[in-house]
Amino acid sequence: MTRRDRTAHFDLERMRARQVVAAPEVKPRARSGPLRLALFAVIVLGVGGAAIGLVANRLATPVAADASALQVRGSMSGLEPMALTVKAGQVVKLELTSLDTPFHSDGGGWHQFKVDELGIDFKVGPESSEVFEFTAPTTPGTYTYYCDICCGGKENPTMVGSLTVTA
Repeated sequence: MTRRDRTAHFDLERMRARQVVAAPEVKPRARSGPLRLALFAVIVLGVGGAAIGLVANRLATPVAADASALQVRGSMSGLEPMALTVKAGQVVKLELTSLDTPFHSDGGGWHQFKVDELGIDFKVGPESSEVFEFTAPTTPGTYTYYCDICCGGKENPTMVGSLTVTA
């Protein structure tokens, strides 16, 4: 082999080394339309179901802690019921419930059952319920109860009710 042959052979080897080997052809993946649609549907149904559950829970009337207790519920829309009747001298159980969240801007979700003439002042925190006891006066009459914590207080007619004591 002559020098020229060796140089040609060397040049041929260098050219082969420089050649770019083509990458194998990559086929585009087929879109998995039905799978993507099913996954999307599962996510939407899960989020929607959770939202419906939260709303339903929020709107549900709380279960009474004591079935014999009078129920008074406070919310942004007022106190319910707006009239209660008890017998004179009776030991009264009253369950006060706040339906408002702690994020309520006026009063932080707290509500109150206050009767000035009887020295009663019960308070309950947001989204909670508590049973209180008091003895009704022995003198029949009608007394005003109210919530003065939020929503305009006792100046708001929806935050005022009457407690009637009968003989």
